[in-house]
Amino acid sequence: MICKQLLTRGGLVAGAPSPRCTFKALTHTSCSTRSNLRCNLNHLVAATTTTDVLPTPAATAPSPPNLQQLLSTGARLTTAAQAVWAQVLQSGDIAVDATCGNGHDTVFLAQTIGPNGHVYGFDIQDAAISSTRKRLESHLAADCRPRITLHQACHSRMQELCGSGLARVVAFNLGYLPGAGDKTVVTATQSTLAAVEAALEVVMPGGVISILAYVGHPGGKEEYEAVRRIVSELSPSYWVSSETKLLNRPTAPILILLWRRDDDLPARIRK
Repeated sequence: MICKQLLTRGGLVAGAPSPRCTFKALTHTSCSTRSNLRCNLNHLVAATTTTDVLPTPAATAPSPPNLQQLLSTGARLTTAAQAVWAQVLQSGDIAVDATCGNGHDTVFLAQTIGPNGHVYGFDIQDAAISSTRKRLESHLAADCRPRITLHQACHSRMQELCGSGLARVVAFNLGYLPGAGDKTVVTATQSTLAAVEAALEVVMPGGVISILAYVGHPGGKEEYEAVRRIVSELSPSYWVSSETKLLNRPTAPILILLWRRDDDLPARIRK
C-alpha cells in the first residue's frame, strides 16, 4: 500500500505506464515483504525507458508580407504592387506588363510564373523594349524563362494582341520611362483609358489589374483622375476596386487595384 502511494505521488503506478514512456515491470521474486518497497524503488531507478519521439514539424516558408506590413515599414508602392502580384500568380499563369519601362516588373512577373507561364509586355519606346529584353536575358536563365512576347505597341491594343479573359495579372506603371533623358514622353490619358478598358477584358475571373499612377509630372494628376473616374463606375457585382494613397507624401504614386470577382462565386456574395 505504501509502495503504491509513493509510486502514485511520483506520477507512476505499476501496471499503468505513462502514455509517453514504457517502464519494465517492477517485479523481483527474491524480494522479501519487508524489503519490497526498497527493492521496487531500486528497480524503478534502474528501469529502462522507451520514449516516443514525436516527428519534427517540417519547416515552413515564411509568408510573404502583406500590403499593411509593407506600408508600415516604409516600402515603396511599387514593392507593394509586386507583393500583391506574388500572392495572386500561380506557376504557369499568363501575366501582362502593360508598361515595360526598364523591365523590372516584367522580370518579376516572369520569375513568379516560372518557365511554363507566358508574359506579354508592351511599350511604345524602342529603348524600353530593348532594356526589358536585356534585363530578362541577364536575370533569367533560358531554361527558367517563361514564354516572353514583347510588343513595341500601344497598350491600348492589349486585347487584340493578348486575347480575352486569360491573364491573372495586368500591371500598369504609368508616367515616363525611368532614367530617360526626355521626360516629356509619358503615358497619355486617352490611350491609358483605352488600355484600362482593354485590361478589363483581358484579365481572368479571380485576377487583378494593378495601376500605379504618378501625379508629380505634368499631366499625371489629370491621367490619374480620369482613370479613377472610370474604375469607380465598375459594377460591384463583378469588380472590387481599391485605392492606396500616401496622404503625407502628395507626389508619391497612387496604387489602384481592380479585382475581377470569380464567376464561380454565388450571386448573393457577388452583389
